[in-house]
Amino acid sequence: MKRTFLTAFALLSLFNAVVKADEVPNSTDDKKVVKHLNLEEVEINASRVNTKMKDLPQKVEVITKRTIEATPAKDMGELLKKTAGVDIIQYPDISSAVSMRGFAPSTSNKYNVILIDGRPAGTTNIATIDMSNVERVEILKGPFSAQYGSSAMAGVINIVTKESTKDIAGNASVSYGSFENLTGNVSVGGALSESMDFDVSYNHQKQGKDYKIGKKNFFGKSDAKEILDPASYGERMEHSQLERHNASARLGFIINENWKINVHQSVFVANGIETPGSFWQVYGKNSKDMNKYTTSADVLGKIGIHNLSLSPFHSKEESTLFNSKYGNTENIHKNYGFILQDAFKLGDHSFAFGMDSKTDEFESNKWTTEGDVTKPSAPAYRNICTGVFGQINTKALDGKLNIAMGARYDLINLKLDANKLLGNEASSDEYRVFTQNIGVKYEILQGLSAHSSWGNAFYAPDAFQKAGFYTSAYGTTRGNTDLKEESSNTFDVGLEYKNFEKGIIFDFTYFKTHHKDMIVRYTEDPDGTPYNGDEYTTFKNIKGADLNGVEIEASYDFGALADYNYSLKLYANYTHIIDATVTERKKQEDGSYKNIDNQMRYVRDNNANFGLGFDNFNGFSTRLNARYIGHRYEDNWFRFYDNRPDVKDEILRHPVSMIFDYSASYSFNENYTIGFSISNLLDENYTEKDGYNMPGRAITAKFSYKF
Repeated sequence: MKRTFLTAFALLSLFNAVVKADEVPNSTDDKKVVKHLNLEEVEINASRVNTKMKDLPQKVEVITKRTIEATPAKDMGELLKKTAGVDIIQYPDISSAVSMRGFAPSTSNKYNVILIDGRPAGTTNIATIDMSNVERVEILKGPFSAQYGSSAMAGVINIVTKESTKDIAGNASVSYGSFENLTGNVSVGGALSESMDFDVSYNHQKQGKDYKIGKKNFFGKSDAKEILDPASYGERMEHSQLERHNASARLGFIINENWKINVHQSVFVANGIETPGSFWQVYGKNSKDMNKYTTSADVLGKIGIHNLSLSPFHSKEESTLFNSKYGNTENIHKNYGFILQDAFKLGDHSFAFGMDSKTDEFESNKWTTEGDVTKPSAPAYRNICTGVFGQINTKALDGKLNIAMGARYDLINLKLDANKLLGNEASSDEYRVFTQNIGVKYEILQGLSAHSSWGNAFYAPDAFQKAGFYTSAYGTTRGNTDLKEESSNTFDVGLEYKNFEKGIIFDFTYFKTHHKDMIVRYTEDPDGTPYNGDEYTTFKNIKGADLNGVEIEASYDFGALADYNYSLKLYANYTHIIDATVTERKKQEDGSYKNIDNQMRYVRDNNANFGLGFDNFNGFSTRLNARYIGHRYEDNWFRFYDNRPDVKDEILRHPVSMIFDYSASYSFNENYTIGFSISNLLDENYTEKDGYNMPGRAITAKFSYKF
């Protein structure tokens, strides 16, 4: 099987030879054809000052439109894990968590900032983000609280959407594949008049059959056989069907040559999503409804050298879990605020100054299996973050030296609502935080540069962690008034060589982070006196954690040897965590305290994407990608259930996996494209979170039409 598909890839790549020379565009002259290859000239929107990628000292990755089209991915979580140097934990119910540089992934996405066109995405679940209108994805690694405030400890992911301003054009596609996966997509955009342009898109996905788990392991390691349930190989993940709808629209109003207003609206609807609750269905066969509505606007203007922008935004995300064992739970997340910014240039110096305000409101409701209202898991609360920021990027030494500096001051208000059911009184608290970062990049020789950056970042606790005092069905929770915000200091240094004419990209980066005052939940009273004779849940800051590792990005495009008449790129993106140690101060039997070091949970020691892609720039492209996910330690929560067979260890060492994906497409008559893809080519049985086995081999055929 392996040899067959690798041979097929090689033969398909030779398809370029049958294309006549006069039919192949001269790629070095046709900028539209090779624009996606030379990413050094791409302006990175998330940098605040819209600096070109080649001038940024921080580590940046860009996923282009062509890569998005060539990657078998149903949502943003799948796209990121198959193309970028990040780690993803994906669940089979439209739920994904992201991790960068050793910061543990969480469904609350607490260590990364997710943006859409520079505005908060309004969700912590990247799997709900619409893929049909995405132009590219920018991934900035490192601390960016100096630009974006709380949560930007590991990095920033900015999703850039379409802004069509020329003649009206569009694309429609349909695909069908394994497990009765049916996807339909349509997008249209362009100028309606001299004063108005638009973009609209709609995407529908339905999986009508429970997916089948893979049958084998690429490495055949003993730990995979010990942890993965032998009964899962080749079996169905029961109760894993789903259906989803994404729609988005943009309407642009051109006031004059200097002023424009863009209004955005997006909707995500997914009702009746089946949630298997792991392969063993320890939580029962349940379902959930998920709905998200987002509205935003951009007022863009230019006065002299000043580029002004005002971006208000509002979103509401609702999720209702229908649980046959514990009753129904509704969670509501509202996100709203604004961004005000002025960006301008003076010679080789770029500046951005502004302020922003973001409010996150959380509310939960709960009903018994009989339908009666009961205590929610927590009272409603709001986290209000308001900050002022400044960013300066400058050049010196005839452009060889690039320096980036940023600073930000945040005022964070935490407000907790009263709740009679929980016995909680209204309360509030606040933080003030100052963050900064600096980066330097120096071109040693043409194409060869050294780069380094440093910055601090923070994550503000939720209101109930600091000010709460209530009793729910899960026991009593008491906030810690002395709780501090989590903070980090990160330093990185690297060497890169990028030469587009020679087809070479190489970057080696070493990073080191000290993560201080991590917030953890525990059930021990600080003074040793249990409240009312019972233990209760509270929160504390532990001493912290130390992370360090290396990132390697490398590629070679053989098309450079032929003046880019085609692209045949061999690439790799690899992250290795050297150390991820948590240090906690614990009380000993003699009353003394001692620092105890433990391996950090949910952090992979290795993560990589590598493969080979071919594009003849005349309609045919093909791509073979491999994803390697390494070991990590995780809590074995399933050990408390009889459904989970044999493995009762408190801590699991998650096995390694290698997953291959293949895709190919051909465009003819300019507007028609046919293609197919094979996800999990070798039918690997793997999990990203123990018990939630991912789909096995899936074959999909696709047809699209441009108009």
